[in-house]
Amino acid sequence: MSAIVTPGSDDNILVMAGSILIGLLSGELVHRMCQLIDEWPHLRTRHRSSKTKLVQAVFTTKNNQHFSVTILLFISLCFVSTSQDVKGVVKQVLPWMMVWALTRMFGVFDHELDTQEILDETNALLGPGLAANYWFALIKPVVQRGIQRKVTNFLRSRERTDIRSFNKLIILIPDNCQLRVTKGDLEAQNIFSLGEIFFQTERPQGIEQSVYWIYESAKDEETKNKHGQKILFLFDFPQILQSAMGENRGYREEEIPEVRKRNIKAFQDTLENLMDSVDHNKCKKDVTFHHYIHKQETNLASVLREKIFIEEIQDSLETDTSDSESENEED
Repeated sequence: MSAIVTPGSDDNILVMAGSILIGLLSGELVHRMCQLIDEWPHLRTRHRSSKTKLVQAVFTTKNNQHFSVTILLFISLCFVSTSQDVKGVVKQVLPWMMVWALTRMFGVFDHELDTQEILDETNALLGPGLAANYWFALIKPVVQRGIQRKVTNFLRSRERTDIRSFNKLIILIPDNCQLRVTKGDLEAQNIFSLGEIFFQTERPQGIEQSVYWIYESAKDEETKNKHGQKILFLFDFPQILQSAMGENRGYREEEIPEVRKRNIKAFQDTLENLMDSVDHNKCKKDVTFHHYIHKQETNLASVLREKIFIEEIQDSLETDTSDSESENEED
């Protein structure tokens, strides 16, 4: 004899529970499939052109979810197997599936703490890796060859009386990790090249670093005064940051605004730790970081000029303090 399920019976409750559970699991599957479609355009930038990594990222098994889903699906099937009304079960499953899929798609249960935890787990190591690459490719060999001496000798060879030098390498870090540094783009922002300095390294080709100048006065910059005083300096923008975290790299600021900020901090912290391992005092004299908020109307020459003035004031104050301490020790 077939089992008869009556409203309010234990069997009916189990069938309903099983139907709801299947509906929730099916709704989550629909949501993940939609995520897979959304992620497909980012296959190259986020997942290194690996379809396997893309699927693994969407259907993550990091928290043993595949075991949990299997167990829950088995339990739910056991519950609904007590019913002979297959159509009735399907009718119960579909509404729950649609409700859960829509709820997940619109982020009804999304929470900032969940996002922060994901950032901690997936993005914490990006900055240090980029910093190590940048350190060995540029900073270490340039610092070891002496930036101050190189810049001073370069300016002396040009025999220019209208230019003074700022003897540090400025590492520019815009908040959006995006900067165009072609000759035309820089000249449009009143930053002009005067040549290149060659740094001998262990590699046969060495490193050629462009040397730039800007007007010392904003007024001379506006009038393009040929006789105005100028400042010679070195600067670099880590292109490796742009390649990993620049625009159109899969990062959506409105959803995860802390991604670049956290990785930029990790990038600089790692570089400073690497500097400490060599000679922090020497690196501090030769290298300075400058973070700024990139806007459409940003004048890069003004950004650099402000940074140079601030650094020169700080260096002057440190020198005065050091001289005072030396005099007190002599007394």
